[in-house]
Amino acid sequence: MKPKLKLAIDIKADTENAKWFVKNGEFIDWFLPLNFQYITSKKFSLSERNKVIAEYTKHIHKINKQAILAGVDETRKRWMKIENSFYDLANNIFKGHPWPKGKYIGYASIYLMFPRNISEKTFYFPYSQDEWNPPGVIAHELLHFIFFDYIKKKYGVTENDEFKGKNPKYVWQVSETFNTVIENWKPYRDIFATKENYKPYPGCEKMFATMTKQWARKQDIESFLDRWLLLEQ
Repeated sequence: MKPKLKLAIDIKADTENAKWFVKNGEFIDWFLPLNFQYITSKKFSLSERNKVIAEYTKHIHKINKQAILAGVDETRKRWMKIENSFYDLANNIFKGHPWPKGKYIGYASIYLMFPRNISEKTFYFPYSQDEWNPPGVIAHELLHFIFFDYIKKKYGVTENDEFKGKNPKYVWQVSETFNTVIENWKPYRDIFATKENYKPYPGCEKMFATMTKQWARKQDIESFLDRWLLLEQ
């Protein structure tokens, strides 16, 4: 059964998203709009920074209220047109693995990166249709949810597990690179009418090149992930 996805506007959720990312995010320059990157200055205490983030988020949501409402409505319409095709393809990729239970809520964000919470099944997506492809971002996050459930059930591996001799974020690298491989795969690109090629995260280029060749040879999730999570690559 496919998830019942809800797309929502929640200023508090977007505020907490920004607070968390500014405190913990590695790609902070990607996340923050250029005119708000001053918030990373060390002259701010944590409480001061969080107060400014809250005010900024509230202000931007207020002045862009109509654009955000329209953007979420348009995203909802676009998603409804392709969701069945996406779920069918995901079902084929993961060989009928059931979607994990959860509330599946996507929150519209004013920021420029869109994290997700694997345990809560919540994520963020862009409201703008001009600079982004919101349905593509939604699908990207949904792939993470089923990917991590699949590897937990099959391999006993979670996102934060570490592998000896590997980058501490190796599992995250595998998940993001797998998503990028799938996003560049023709059956997936056809659903989202993707024109540009997706690039791997910095530091994942070699992994991406190898994964791309492996997936091109054989689209079998079990043998594919065995190489990466049983360390047989």
